[in-house]
Amino acid sequence: MAVLLTGGVSCEVGKDLLDKTEITDLNRERTFSDSTLTFAFLSSAYGDVAFNWEYRKYSSTRNGTTDATDDAISAVSNNGAIHPMVDGTLSAMSNSPYKFEWETSYKNIRHLNVFLANVDRAPLSVAKKERLKAEARFLRAWYYSILIKYFGGVQIMGDIIIDAEHMFEEKRNTYAETVDYIVQELNAAAAALPASYTGNDFGRATQGAALALKARVLLYAASPLFNGGNIGLELSASPERTAVAGYLNYDVNRWRLAQSAALEIMNMNRYALYEDPAADSNPPGYSFSRVFLKRVNSEYIFQYNLPLNRDLEADFFAPSRNSATRSLPTHNLAKEFGMINGKRTSEPGSGYDPANPFANRDPRFNYTIAFNGTIWHNGNTNTKTPVYTYFGAPVDGFHTKPFHTGYYWRKMQDENTAWNGGSHTERCLPIIRYAEILLAYAEASNEVDERDKAYDQLKLIRKRAGILPGDDGLYGLKAGMTKEEMRAAIQHERRVELAFEEHRFWDLRRWKVAESQLNGLQLEAMKVTRLAPNQYTYEVLPINHANSKLVFLKPNYLFPISQLERDKNPNLVQNPGY
Repeated sequence: MAVLLTGGVSCEVGKDLLDKTEITDLNRERTFSDSTLTFAFLSSAYGDVAFNWEYRKYSSTRNGTTDATDDAISAVSNNGAIHPMVDGTLSAMSNSPYKFEWETSYKNIRHLNVFLANVDRAPLSVAKKERLKAEARFLRAWYYSILIKYFGGVQIMGDIIIDAEHMFEEKRNTYAETVDYIVQELNAAAAALPASYTGNDFGRATQGAALALKARVLLYAASPLFNGGNIGLELSASPERTAVAGYLNYDVNRWRLAQSAALEIMNMNRYALYEDPAADSNPPGYSFSRVFLKRVNSEYIFQYNLPLNRDLEADFFAPSRNSATRSLPTHNLAKEFGMINGKRTSEPGSGYDPANPFANRDPRFNYTIAFNGTIWHNGNTNTKTPVYTYFGAPVDGFHTKPFHTGYYWRKMQDENTAWNGGSHTERCLPIIRYAEILLAYAEASNEVDERDKAYDQLKLIRKRAGILPGDDGLYGLKAGMTKEEMRAAIQHERRVELAFEEHRFWDLRRWKVAESQLNGLQLEAMKVTRLAPNQYTYEVLPINHANSKLVFLKPNYLFPISQLERDKNPNLVQNPGY
């Protein structure tokens, strides 16, 4: 099924156009002498925007970076695509985990450079050309943001168009230079992009998207891995290898830049946490669940539009609903969700009951993870029936998989939908949403000792989540937190709010805590045993899976440059430790 792109161009059409215009200058001449073909040429660059996004990452298995963290386990034993990311075997000679991130990003950067070099020849108004140029610069910055996240500083190609005669001699730019370039491009794009679109243009890059991506890039740049925690220095790497791995010093002003970038979006007064009109007549947290099922809502800043679909239900729900069940959330993630009063399950006064562990939880738990007894549409009977995960339950029971976790993914899915029946969803991919911006602002504010601002954002997010305010109006947050306590609270909030959205994997790296949090960690499952109707016992067990013992080595904070790329270009310095 063709994926609908923003601008109404399908992946197949975009690919065909790109292939044809790559062949000869004559085809390029024809493309940019036709306004429709010019527009389509740019639109095709949107086709790969989500190639690197979570469950789309490895098309054969639909496994993403969540399965390479403590949040989930691949349903495929010893998954080749992600295994090197969890067992410490990443190397310049391996392909699967990062080959496409490099190749696809640079392919699109070249494509956008072709567009920028030729668009002025197109029969379009000056205003339309300027807007399309801004879109192209945003998209180019988007692909560079993927590269810097994986590899650190990379070659900045500027407006160069690589052709068959090109000699690959470019050195990698430093991390600082790469950040500066991306920010510069996004500032220029934001100045020329519209605030919103209507009709077929809905979903294209906006001013808010450019500013939001800038905020993300600056937040990463301010984070410990790059801001004072350069792994090149720790590994005694050469100056050139160290310079591509991050800044050489710590500077609190980098946190202020990240804070300012997030505030710029907040001050637009265009975005807000989504509140569904039907929230009052539904269980707590309903608005949180619906944000992912409404194509048009106040929270999406940048998204990847899809046609009406049942994609996630087909790939990530329970087998009894005809799902392929490609990934399962761990108990490690499940226990991170606190209670409806905002307290952690281990806190005094939380109300957590080990004999009834799914009761009165943070409502986001119910909308992120399916557990024993979750009610869901059954396409075979066209009714809603429970999903049973207890040991011995048919189809979905704990015994049905050698590494069952006792849970299934529910987030971004509709309980009225199964792969073989029910309604189609409006779901699109939430690449950047407003909740991320609020959390970025909270994190940066805490690091510059403005904790009141951090409290404000966490309370907004928890309120929308359905957590009770409590007598103190803190939604379960501890009063008077230190910087370290607030940092831990923000990191916890990101984990539960942004689960399964391509964040945990990168957060562990940029915070430089992957070594301490992953090495030696045992991934866990929740085994439910049925004693009688509606009577169960609960037992936490280790998961027996090739990917369940995580190994993280210091060089793994960045990915290695493929040796194939280095063979093409002898000036391409390798990352520290590889």
